Amino acid sequence: MKLVGKIREAHGLKGDLYVLVFSGEIAWAKRMKTFGLKAKDSDEIKTFTVERTKPFKKGLIVKAAEVADRTAAEGLEHMEFFIEEDLMVSKPGETIFLSEIKNFKLKNPEQTVLGEIVGFSSNGVQDLLVVETVDGKTAEVPFVDAFIKKIDFKHQAVVMDLPEGLFDIENA
Repeated sequence: MKLVGKIREAHGLKGDLYVLVFSGEIAWAKRMKTFGLKAKDSDEIKTFTVERTKPFKKGLIVKAAEVADRTAAEGLEHMEFFIEEDLMVSKPGETIFLSEIKNFKLKNPEQTVLGEIVGFSSNGVQDLLVVETVDGKTAEVPFVDAFIKKIDFKHQAVVMDLPEGLFDIENA
């Protein structure tokens, strides 16, 4: 299961939960049939069955079959919220999930490998790809439409036309 948010608070009287989703992206919510909750001081993820969901603020409201009332929901506040990994795979035409391109090669338009995508970050304005360059250094690359030329799932590569010297600036 994949950590995507946390239970912010109980919502209403019937046991609904307000889930704060870290990315704010909830395209997967309609397909969610189960979810997991884990206390920060525990290793155990308990699975719950989804009765209904709806978008709400920076996340969603979810009703679990196992949560009967507000008191039960309040007992779950601040728990980490997990979903099945297969929900984090985009359908053709949808915006991709960053996790789908982890370990892809980053290439320039001439198909030269610049490095490997090893993680993700954010500068508050945009998502950043954390790239381990071919010379072993780490660089953060803005993942913005202006730079993206192609995402090639077949060959596990992201082709980007980056400003000249971007890696030099990052590694200075």
